[in-house]
This record gives sequence, C-alpha cells and structure tokens, in this order.
Amino acid sequence: MRIKILFALMIVLILAAACAPMKEECEKPFISKDGGCCLDIDEDGTCDVNQEANTSEVKQTENQEKDKTFKDEKEQIVVEETKPIDVKTVEIDSEKQDEKQAIESADASTEEETEEPEETVAEETKESASIDASTLLGQLMKTYTEKVNSYKYQYNSNWYYVLGNDVKIKLSNAQQFSGMSINGTHYPVIYVDTVYMNMINKTTTGYCEGSDPNLGLRQCAQLELIDVPYPLSYANYYTKRPDEWLFEVYTLDPEVKTETGYYYLGPRKVRRLEYTIGITKTIMYYDEKIGLPVKVEQYVNDQFSKLWLYDFLSINTVKEKNMRHRLANETSSKEDFYSTSN
Repeated sequence: MRIKILFALMIVLILAAACAPMKEECEKPFISKDGGCCLDIDEDGTCDVNQEANTSEVKQTENQEKDKTFKDEKEQIVVEETKPIDVKTVEIDSEKQDEKQAIESADASTEEETEEPEETVAEETKESASIDASTLLGQLMKTYTEKVNSYKYQYNSNWYYVLGNDVKIKLSNAQQFSGMSINGTHYPVIYVDTVYMNMINKTTTGYCEGSDPNLGLRQCAQLELIDVPYPLSYANYYTKRPDEWLFEVYTLDPEVKTETGYYYLGPRKVRRLEYTIGITKTIMYYDEKIGLPVKVEQYVNDQFSKLWLYDFLSINTVKEKNMRHRLANETSSKEDFYSTSN
C-alpha cells in the first residue's frame, strides 16, 4: 500500500514540474525579460530596444517642438514683411495731403495775384549775375590815385617794386650771360639778378647785386660785376602791372559788368569784375582797399588762356632809394641792402 502511495506522489511531482514555466537562461549581452531574452549592451538591466523606442519618442517630440518654433518664427517674419504695406498706405495718404495743400496754395495765390509781380522782381534781382560796374570802377580809381604811392608784389616767384614809372625786379634765380664787352672791358661771364626798368623810355638794365642766395654779393664782388650795367631787352622782362589793368578797364565802354557780392582769395576780400572784347573775356578780382587787382584771368572762346597772380600785394612800402642801383662804394659790409629780404 505504501508503495502505491509513493508511486502516486512521484507521478504528481513529475506532472507539476512539467506544467511549471521554465526559466530561460540568457547569455550576455542578453538578459531575461518577460520569459525571453533581449539585448542589453550597456548592462543597465533594460532592453536596448525599449531605450531606442524611448529615444525615438524624445527625438520626435524635440522635432515637433522645433517645427513649432520654426513655424512661429516664420509667422513672425511674415507679419514683419507685411509692414511696408502700411508704410505705402501712409505715403499715399501723405501724397494726397500734399496734393490737397498744393491745391489750397494755388487757390490762395489766385486770390492774391496782385502780390506775385513783386515776388518775381525780387527774385530776379537776387539771382542777377552782374550789374553795371561804372560806379565800382570810379571808386577803385579814386582809391588808387588817393591812397597808393608805390606798391610791391610777387609774380612768378620774382619780386616786383613799382614807384611811378619805374619798376625794379629781383629775380629768384640769377641769369647768366657770356662773351660780353661793356665799357671797353670784356667779361667772359656776367650774372644778372636784379633788373631796373623805365616804363616811359622802355629801358631795361640788369646788375649783379647778390639778391639770388645761390649767387650772393661776395661772388658778384669777386667777379667785379657789382657796378657793371648789362643792357637787356624790355620785351623779355615786361609783364602787365596791376595799375595797368585798372587804367585799361576804366577807359572801356560802360558795358563792363561786375558780379554782385564779394569773394575771397586766401584772407583777402575782393570784388569780381569782368568784361569781354571780341572773343576774349577778362575776369579781375580787385581789392577795394587799394583799388588794384590781385588776380586776373583771361579766356578765349570760353577756354582758359592766361593767369596773372599778384601775390603778397602791398602798398606804400617802396622808397626812392630802393629804385636805383647802388654802387659798390655806396654800400658797407654792415648794410643789409643786398640781402634777400624784401
């Protein structure tokens, strides 16, 4: 009887073991999960498949948020781009307002037609390019004849001294002449740095006075040239003086014009005067305080032709003693008469 009972228990145990679920053994990198094996490379006890799914969900969520942000930004840009439409609308309204104001102004001017001729005349006077210069020329001539006894200026780097009909020129660079006999003496080389001219007799004489710093008085003395007068051509040294321009334009017909207003040549305030003879137009800039031009321009057929620029023009600084050549025995070593100062 016992044997039968033991046999029955064994059969029951065998059947119970057969019906119980078997735990599957998984080898690394796999782990047991839900009765099976899944990949777990990072050994965190979680199936990598689930992690990938979660990661995908996170990425999908992030992408959705980015798309939403981009969409919002795009909508904002679109809103900003619509702003010029409002500006145009404002401009159109402004144009309508201007047009309305123009119409109102036209109506107002129609009602006040009696005032329009006065405004036109005033504008023409303001924009007038020139006026008759007769009065100005009379004033310039009066100023020159009453105030100016002598004057000096620089022209083409040479200094000019004017007193009456005499002109003295101190050359910036001495001129050299050769093979000349003067008063029975032969001079192989003659230097000239100072020229004396008389406008009436048209005589021109040159001396070596040492005004050229490259030559100097000592060299003139060593060459025995100080008292040697060297005859020169009047035409080669003549140039139109400021007072000649004044007398020339003063004698012309009253058609001469001068522009209104004043001009500046450096610090000097001047008046502009112009006249035309044939195809030649002359423009002069006068200093009213001395009555002389400081700049003269000439144009032929409206093309620039020549310029006279009288730099550093000053009056009443030239004396009689400055206008004649001083002999060697009239100078002393202490004097600065032959210096390069002006």
